[in-house]
Amino acid sequence: MKVTTQQPTIFARSPLWQLQRKYFQEANINAWRNGDVPHYITSNPHMANAYAQLLLAFFRDLHRQGKTQETIYIVELGTGSGRFSYHLIKSLLRLLENALFDAPDFVYVMTDFVEETLQFWDSHLRLQEFFAQGLLDYALFDAEKDSTLHLRKTNRVLQYKCLKQPIVVIANYFFDSIPQDLFYFDKGQVKTALVNLQGYESQANTSAKAQLENIQLEYTYEPIPEVVLGNPKRQKIFDSYLQELNDSHLLFPNTGIECIERLTQLSQEGALIITADKAVHHLEHWQNRPAPYIAKHGSFSLTANYHALKEHCLISGGKPLFPLYPTSSITVAAMLYIKEHTAYKETVLCYQNQVNDFGPDEYFSIKKHIEQQITILSVRELFAYIRLSNYDSRLFHQFLPRFQELVPELNEDERFAMLQLIAQVWEGYYPLAEDTDLAFEIGLLLLDLYFFHDAIGFFTLSERIYGPKEGVLFAQAAAFTVIGESIKAIDLLNTILKKNPVHEMARELLQELQQDTPPPLDQQ
Repeated sequence: MKVTTQQPTIFARSPLWQLQRKYFQEANINAWRNGDVPHYITSNPHMANAYAQLLLAFFRDLHRQGKTQETIYIVELGTGSGRFSYHLIKSLLRLLENALFDAPDFVYVMTDFVEETLQFWDSHLRLQEFFAQGLLDYALFDAEKDSTLHLRKTNRVLQYKCLKQPIVVIANYFFDSIPQDLFYFDKGQVKTALVNLQGYESQANTSAKAQLENIQLEYTYEPIPEVVLGNPKRQKIFDSYLQELNDSHLLFPNTGIECIERLTQLSQEGALIITADKAVHHLEHWQNRPAPYIAKHGSFSLTANYHALKEHCLISGGKPLFPLYPTSSITVAAMLYIKEHTAYKETVLCYQNQVNDFGPDEYFSIKKHIEQQITILSVRELFAYIRLSNYDSRLFHQFLPRFQELVPELNEDERFAMLQLIAQVWEGYYPLAEDTDLAFEIGLLLLDLYFFHDAIGFFTLSERIYGPKEGVLFAQAAAFTVIGESIKAIDLLNTILKKNPVHEMARELLQELQQDTPPPLDQQ
């Protein structure tokens, strides 16, 4: 295939963004299932609990103003797998169960621009109870252009000024992955950055992932006398950069701000935006900044310009809430696009507690430290970290080898505490049929703990998610053997041997059982 001779293109209109869309259309849910696209840091239970606490505080502020009659719509942009949605709804419902005030009803709306992703949510077992209760809906939404949301479950259309409560918008790992403009500022002058994709083949019969892996970006710069954005708020932000920045590349989130403006206009009362990203929110960190680094991970991402989002919220008369310190992994922000934002004191206080005092960025730093210490942790320390994580299944899976090492040392109370811990971890687990079969591995741990009936239950869950596998069937047969249900064990072993006649362990166990088990009455 001949490589296309491509003319340098304005960054925001580059084929780079077409490849980004194509990647998600091709990969669909496999983008998250296969681990291509990073999502753990913004989809874990600890992050979800922090957001749920913010939402509870926001609901409390609405209650104090007597605004509880109308439903609140919580719209998640770029939902992806649905894992964060599940964690957040679970956490919020748990908090609302014990709330000492009458909270408004809510509907959580998952969105994506890929139809197949919506179909995945519609059939996911973990989401069915929320659909049935009317708490969850979903919509196809293209952040680059759409201004309405058609909710598939209720057939309702959210459109201009239709909502009487502030709309809540959640955007995790979102602003770093949608089109951005790129400029170079120096001494009061501005140049637009043009990009040429070296190695790009416009007609290539290869996946977007393969093309993104192989291309290299080459920048050129074109002086422009004036940048006219056609929007006074965005123009004011841009002009401030012209005055402040020297020898600096700046990503300007024109598309992201447009998306915020369109969604805010769905409500008569404004919006609460909660967002987390790999981002920079202090102006000085954009000073003397080199050309942007493109992080490739199946798709690609850039550093999000949260400073521009913060300024836009301020210019709009809102209240931006951003970390008071430099973040190392993730920046969590909340923006009240509400004129009477001084009435939302509980929300501001909660942000201080859940982000600035100890937030998702600190938690992730602690988690990375814990990962280096797993082999020396005691069972009490392992339990403590799992509880700190809000029963995170990924952390639990990382701890599994250590738990198995410690099984012989556990007393009776610790064995039953482990059983309870496993139940809470599994309740928060959102299966994607990933390579790791957590249900099977939990079942093996339960065998070691002598909880044989519980182990069988998890082996059954493994079959439900992945289908029958030899290892799972054999472990299940072994458990049935121990509890004296030989007939069930024999049936499973016969199933194994029918597909794999040379499975030696299955044959040996079957022979032992057949010697010890009398034939059925109709064969005697």
